[in-house]
Amino acid sequence: MNRRKVLKGALAASVATSALKVPAAVAQAGPIKVGFLTITTGPLASGGLQMEQGLVTFFKERNNMLAGRPVELQTADTGGNPAQARTKTQELVERFNVHCIIGPLAAFEALAIDDYIRSSKTPILTVAGAEDMTQRKPNPWLVRASSTSSQPSQPMADYAAKDLKLKRAIVIADDFAYGH
Repeated sequence: MNRRKVLKGALAASVATSALKVPAAVAQAGPIKVGFLTITTGPLASGGLQMEQGLVTFFKERNNMLAGRPVELQTADTGGNPAQARTKTQELVERFNVHCIIGPLAAFEALAIDDYIRSSKTPILTVAGAEDMTQRKPNPWLVRASSTSSQPSQPMADYAAKDLKLKRAIVIADDFAYGH
């Protein structure tokens, strides 16, 4: 490589940069508003309280900042009730104007808010295991950071059928969305 080729390349790069100038994206000012759907009352409260403690610790370790912006956390108790999960989701989006939602804990709550999340186009990060949300009827606004409820069962069924040559099986599962 000689000096002339380097200069030509640099000139071409500078011309291309100035000719194709695209305005830089302007970052939004102000805090990032995060809505958190959890269960702090009722039979599933222990899991919800642990999720809340973990999230609060996560933000405290980062001085309540994400990407150089302060974080405002709005927590809503769904009580493990699908109707209440929907109401609390609407409240987070419409009243508190959250930018994204973390939660809910239970699959039946996630199914209850699915259509609202789609229509409001609110990004949501959930651990709820209802595979309907990502498999059968994928929601483009949802990211599940955990496995689906059926994932551990499928390899076991495959092994039982192919390796053990079993033709029938009995399954015991919870009679709600996660178990289904």
